[in-house]
Amino acid sequence: MAVLQKIRSNLVTQLAIGLGMVAFIVTGFITCSRGPQEQETAVAKLNGEELNNISFDDKVEEYKVIMRIMRGDLNYNFSNEEEASFRDQVWQMEIQKNLVEKECKALGITVTDQELANVIKEGKHPMLTQIPLFTNEQREFDYNSLQQFLKQYNDAKSNPNLTQEQATQLSVVYTAWMFVEKQLRNTILREKYQNLLCGLSLSNPVSAKAAFDAQAQETDILMAVLPYSTLDDSKYATVDEADIKAKLAEYKGAYVTNDITGERVNLYNINETRDLKYIDVTVLPSDADKKELDDAMDAYAAALKVEGANVDSIVSVSKSVIAYSSMPMSKKTIQRIDAEVASRLDSLTVGSQTEVFHNLADNTKNIVRLVGTTTRPDSVEVRELAVVNTDMAAAKVTADSILNVLRAGEPFDSVAKRLDQSGDKRWITGQSYEGAQMDANYREYFTSVTTTPTSEYYTKQMEMQGYIIVGQVTDRRAMETKYDLAIVKRSIDFSQATFKQYMSDLETFVNNCKNLAEVEEKAAKAGYIVQKDNVQKNTHQLARVQGTREIVRWAFKKDTEVGAQFDAKAFGANNDHLVVAYLTQVNEAGDASLENETVKAALASLVKVDKKAADLKQQMEGKNFADVAKLAGVVTDTIEHVSFASPTRVLKLGAQENVLSGVAAALAESKSATGIVGKAGVYAVQALKKNTTEAKYDEKGEMQRTAMQNASIIGQMFNMEVDDFNSIFYPVMKGAKMVDNRHIFF
Repeated sequence: MAVLQKIRSNLVTQLAIGLGMVAFIVTGFITCSRGPQEQETAVAKLNGEELNNISFDDKVEEYKVIMRIMRGDLNYNFSNEEEASFRDQVWQMEIQKNLVEKECKALGITVTDQELANVIKEGKHPMLTQIPLFTNEQREFDYNSLQQFLKQYNDAKSNPNLTQEQATQLSVVYTAWMFVEKQLRNTILREKYQNLLCGLSLSNPVSAKAAFDAQAQETDILMAVLPYSTLDDSKYATVDEADIKAKLAEYKGAYVTNDITGERVNLYNINETRDLKYIDVTVLPSDADKKELDDAMDAYAAALKVEGANVDSIVSVSKSVIAYSSMPMSKKTIQRIDAEVASRLDSLTVGSQTEVFHNLADNTKNIVRLVGTTTRPDSVEVRELAVVNTDMAAAKVTADSILNVLRAGEPFDSVAKRLDQSGDKRWITGQSYEGAQMDANYREYFTSVTTTPTSEYYTKQMEMQGYIIVGQVTDRRAMETKYDLAIVKRSIDFSQATFKQYMSDLETFVNNCKNLAEVEEKAAKAGYIVQKDNVQKNTHQLARVQGTREIVRWAFKKDTEVGAQFDAKAFGANNDHLVVAYLTQVNEAGDASLENETVKAALASLVKVDKKAADLKQQMEGKNFADVAKLAGVVTDTIEHVSFASPTRVLKLGAQENVLSGVAAALAESKSATGIVGKAGVYAVQALKKNTTEAKYDEKGEMQRTAMQNASIIGQMFNMEVDDFNSIFYPVMKGAKMVDNRHIFF
């Protein structure tokens, strides 16, 4: 089976695929724990269509197969953060698919089966080169390879001699291809819709000339500004409710930036959100904890020095975060694993070790012992054949027969062809296996590969995987020193006693406070900091602490009321964060409410800026540029090459003032304007000199450039998340009837 052989050659260190893969390929979904809302089965409801949680999990599992293939490791275990990221990506793909299909259905745009088949057969679409299984050496899509695989897959259904490993591999590849095919259809449909919009954004002579002039005409200006910072903030501390309401109406359905904090605040929520306040306490080791670790490390150091000591056992007992591997490693591998350890190699001789040292980079205590050295190649080129048989005794007989035939002189390619295997040469580098956790099977295999001379043969029985390898070393490169190291690396951790003391202190503080207001009032004195955050249903972590997704889910439960407390609990990869949280605000989907203190604060900051601008404009009223430049607190500067096509940077204030670009373009040479309200202050501007570049206007070329620029902007808007303000889908999402239930399941 050529495709399966290609899998083996692509996954260098993985000579077999774990049979546990079968389980999730067959079941296709994760069993999710449910909260009180157990009857809900839809992860999402959009435009009247439901996305079932089992169907959603199927899609996530398919995506994970793709990611494993892209990594070249079909057994790779993803972290919780990676799993959450995959769910987000699949969510975005599914929501965008729904929105595009709805728009295209109304427009009569479709992708037929024949059209999809033609795109696959042509093999030029970029998506087809992203998965390496059906690409050739030039990374071009190989249609014939796909057809060969699909035939193998269909034939395998009625093949009684198919091994479980082969069935698993076929299932993995087929699942990946089905995912690619579905996404290819969705992508083609989206491209049609995108091309339609791009076609509607054509340029014309008027807009092309305006765009050219905006770039070709520049102005040198003299600027005088009264910064808002020159005014006393206390005079603007009080803001009328009516002014805030008026400002909300002015920006309705958009977003604002809090000019005080720089925080971007949505005034329209596509998805409902929650406001939380919380205390996050990091648990640190006590002096007693550090002393206990120091004593233990001294004992391990002494044990390693004993002649004939079993270093494997000592490292294992020490619970070192770097397990002992008898496979020698190159210095560059050691550098990759731990730069501090690598830096100490040159000071060690065989049989010697370092004193206990503190690695500041990862806050660990370390001992490094050089057990031995050897010289081996960094890279080995091999070609291999796999003898698969449920009866290992029979497999060994076949393997010995193959070995005898090869040693008798029959070409390797000829033998491979008779066995329906590729026998292609491939390189195994030290980086692919050095420092990795491996059982005796793989350790012996890599030892055989790296110690076999060029042109010689080797065999290795992979007992757990159920096959035997017959291989030949065809080339060896970069002979170098490899180090057999025993490393005891221990994190400086807190003890259970220390953890309990931290937890007791936090619980006592919280329990002695009647409510959140009292917590906020007394927190600083007790050594705590109360922070706040706004979370959506798909927010994975609070305070960037691993595992706090539980708090987000709690905040969105129907029975969690404003003012409710999430009791102190340990989170983080090492349970080193104690978090207590309070729900302070429920923000429904739709227009923002002034009951939201974040929204209210942002709008209040804009009202204050308006009032400051009005007062500063009054100071400039009736004055020319020269008079404004003499005012107390004014800042002046000359800014060259100001054009309408780009924003103007006011370096002395560290502000980007787009309004100055427009004013400068409109002013005639030597003319001035005052009372210009900007982000950082109120300006007066005088045009010193007008400049026109020497570029000649090419109407046809400029129209083409403008059209391409418009198309690029539309493309960028397509690639944003669907609920981003700048996304092409945001207006559609805003009008869609969207229900997001992910917090129930994940």
